[in-house]
Amino acid sequence: MSADLDAALLEAAGVILLERGFEELSVDGLVKRAGTTRPAFYRRYRNVADLVVKLLLAQHAVRLEETFDTGGLESDLFAVQNDQLAFFTDPLVRRSLPGFVASLRSDEELRQTFYDGFLFPRRRSTGLILQRGLARGEIRPGFDPEWICDLLTGPFLMRVVFPGTGRLDQALVQATVAAALGVLNPTSIVETS
Repeated sequence: MSADLDAALLEAAGVILLERGFEELSVDGLVKRAGTTRPAFYRRYRNVADLVVKLLLAQHAVRLEETFDTGGLESDLFAVQNDQLAFFTDPLVRRSLPGFVASLRSDEELRQTFYDGFLFPRRRSTGLILQRGLARGEIRPGFDPEWICDLLTGPFLMRVVFPGTGRLDQALVQATVAAALGVLNPTSIVETS
């Protein structure tokens, strides 16, 4: 029943993260809550942070270029940013991300796993969305898709990692889309109202 144990560990991690945050998540606490052993945990995950990556990726799959093809660049960017708003306001993400991001500094393999599973797909998807906007003549060539992705995601990440720096709301969605469109020099710029 490997799948059952995997599910039990992920569920236990979610509960502990919501109750106490990333800093209080331990292998001992996880295996006790999931009704398993440390060896069983380590057969599946390298450490607690590795499990959190799997949990976040399981709950927030990234297929933005398929999900968000509204027919226009501005509406695609709004769809992406509303998805980001949902992700970054998820209580599980808010309770785990600050501590999790800190753990990435010292673990190159984990950093790569998070990049490959979460950041790279978002960056690739944003690049594809921008290419569609270029093909439709909505923006001019010469933009840096990596910078646009940073511009869209950075403010959300900042506000989760440093609570109190601003709200995660529709105003942030509006501001980030307007900033991205301003950099892209589109033929029409979104109005922030």
